[in-house]
Amino acid sequence: MASAIGLDIGSSAVRAVQLTGGKGGHTLDRLGQVMLPPGAVRDGEIVDPDAVVEALQILMSRYKFKGKKVALGVANQQVVVRQVDLPSLPEAQLRESLPFQVQDYIPIPVDQALLDFEILEEYANPDGTAMSRLLLVAAAREMVDELLAVMKKAKLEPVLLDLDAFALLRALADEPAPVEEGQPRTVTTGELIVNVGSTVTNIVVHSGGIPRFVRILLMGGNSVTESLQNSFGVSWEQAEAMKSAGHAPGSPEGSMISERAQRFIDEVRGSLDYYRAQGDSVQVERVILSGGGAELPNLAERLAEAVRLPVDRGHPMQSLQIGKVDLEPAQLAEAEPFLAVAVGLAMGALE
Repeated sequence: MASAIGLDIGSSAVRAVQLTGGKGGHTLDRLGQVMLPPGAVRDGEIVDPDAVVEALQILMSRYKFKGKKVALGVANQQVVVRQVDLPSLPEAQLRESLPFQVQDYIPIPVDQALLDFEILEEYANPDGTAMSRLLLVAAAREMVDELLAVMKKAKLEPVLLDLDAFALLRALADEPAPVEEGQPRTVTTGELIVNVGSTVTNIVVHSGGIPRFVRILLMGGNSVTESLQNSFGVSWEQAEAMKSAGHAPGSPEGSMISERAQRFIDEVRGSLDYYRAQGDSVQVERVILSGGGAELPNLAERLAEAVRLPVDRGHPMQSLQIGKVDLEPAQLAEAEPFLAVAVGLAMGALE
């Protein structure tokens, strides 16, 4: 039976899950987390390679992951995602011609970027020209090379390099309803997935599991912690405890938490408004919220009020069978908000 490890290198920790896949679905066999020293990964980019390598080695040995092949995700300011319309070509020719067609759409020189795409739809212009609408992904080659160098030093072998947003879709989006063979799939509604990490938040709109819009925000739960730490002169651990305590709105602590949370909510609402203004946008019907930073008290309720949509918690383990992971149900439920990216990466490697 095939097995895959999804590895999520976050700003505060490295996390991994191991799934096995068969006809009956995916089974969760192992999961683990090792915290990183502050600053080892900043805004999704590795700053201290040696610290990350050490954490990865501890992670793999402590939780007894089987094998060295891993699926990796990226989400930082060195990654750009754009919707692009190009003349339709066979996929192989499209991939070959991509560097000559997309420079105007991305801020990274194409000779310094790794390019990938997903075809969203095919259509015809008013003049009859066949066109392809793509979701284009461009990643700075230097950033990817640095990530691969860390993997090599940790004696790990990447088999998949994916966008965190695509991993989130696999883990959190409902399976699209089946359609009859030969019939087109028509989806007119969508969902907004918001995965809040320590310093990076992934926003993705999808319809029927097809990504329509992706944005990477360089903000997350740590911004609240840092504000509390600096304003009240407390340790990081004390600030984290203050953040989770749920202070009265009128208290100094509560006011600061509320103000920082509002900045975040405004960014999410602005991203949704931007997407809705696109001519080909679908109607977003609900928000799925996940990630460790999403545990901030009252965040889900305030976000629901701001975007005027229902907000549900994401459950990346909802479709998994649970193997012998040696954790109680309550412990699994506590870990689940942190695991969406790793679960989705492992799913991708099993596809």
